[in-house]
Amino acid sequence: MLCAIQLEILVRELDGILYQTLHLAANGLPTLLGDRMVNEYINNEDSPLIYFDSDQQEATNSHVLRNDGIVINLNCEGQGFADDPTDMQKNFAKVINHTTKICLWGNRQKEILASLIPSSRKDALVTTGYPSFDLLQPKFQPFYHNESISRQHGDDYILINTSFSMFNHEMGFDYYVKMLSRMDEWKIYGTPEYQKSLRQRCDHQEKTALALIELAQILSRKYPKRHIIIRPHPGENSTFYSEKVKKHENIFVTKEYSAREWIANAGAVIHHDCTTGMEAMLMGKNVIQFEPYKAIEGSALLMTQIGHKSTSITEALQNIEHKNLPTDIQQNYMNELAPYLNNINSNAARKIAQLAANLAGTDKPTGLPKPLGLIGQAKCWRKYVSKLLRARQPGRNGRKVRYALNKFPRLRKEEVVDKLKRLREVEPELPEVSVEQLCLNTFLIKPL
Repeated sequence: MLCAIQLEILVRELDGILYQTLHLAANGLPTLLGDRMVNEYINNEDSPLIYFDSDQQEATNSHVLRNDGIVINLNCEGQGFADDPTDMQKNFAKVINHTTKICLWGNRQKEILASLIPSSRKDALVTTGYPSFDLLQPKFQPFYHNESISRQHGDDYILINTSFSMFNHEMGFDYYVKMLSRMDEWKIYGTPEYQKSLRQRCDHQEKTALALIELAQILSRKYPKRHIIIRPHPGENSTFYSEKVKKHENIFVTKEYSAREWIANAGAVIHHDCTTGMEAMLMGKNVIQFEPYKAIEGSALLMTQIGHKSTSITEALQNIEHKNLPTDIQQNYMNELAPYLNNINSNAARKIAQLAANLAGTDKPTGLPKPLGLIGQAKCWRKYVSKLLRARQPGRNGRKVRYALNKFPRLRKEEVVDKLKRLREVEPELPEVSVEQLCLNTFLIKPL
């Protein structure tokens, strides 16, 4: 059967999903992956397929199921590492009504969702982990080394990862929340109770972000020969940071490249409650958790436990001097993470691929998509070029389009082929595959 995966934020998801496609190929399963065109194909196709749902799209899921297909929910946000408010957890659980299986990052998330769904559907919950985190093993370090970063910034820069896209969203808080609340799967954002908690979170995020900027400025003066990199979350407005640090020549604000590529070369990584703190720890980096204000509900509380705890700028400056996290402390963090992240003890991509292959069986046909014709290709390019032009507009309209382009910029076939090649260099036992570009940003990957 054909597998289909639509990506939302390219720089966050591509590597892990490409690794997943190689494991699917090892089980004889081809994969269609890319941007919105993946769902357009699915909704115009009546052959059975395996759809990896990541955004609780009830209409698409129901269409797949009606055509004797399979829906596997593989949420790139991981059900919030189980520390989301109850209403949000219930929102995650709703997908049970239009899915075959739900892949959970860890047993703790499975326990929570099991308490929120009908007992007759508990067998739909499967603890797998998430494929992206398989790539945090030390053997994948060369995969993430970025020579361009090394040339410009060296190999000892201080990386500050921010994750404050609620108060500092590219489109603005009010517009972003209003947009989400219009979607059937995220109506919770329109309730007064949840909006109250969101505004409290915004206040906390803004104070913390300003404190991180102050820390960056002090680090800039203390280490004039080291570069300080501020890497905002993909949904954040970079200008909030760049305007405040423009007088410091060794501070750089950028969304270029993936978080892992920046972590791989960093001498130290600073975060507040960002998943990248966990990633940096698993990649063996010196991690500083900066918490000048006590974390509140809505913060990723598990992530606030990872790294040298620093409740003041003075403590953060002291912890920068460490070369890495001691082995015993790193192991303690891994033990704490294990109930929430199955990748600590097993390979998620392999487990998910085996699940898909078992569900597919051998009696269902595989219908493969064809490249779009000239008219279809032209429509895709027209839409993309239109976005490039509209992104130059001032005000909210421009910000909205820039946000969309930041989430999914142009993806070239050469990049896909190169990443697959480098993943296979790390794990040569994975199969060779062919890559066919069906249209702009959409690809068919097949086992040879």
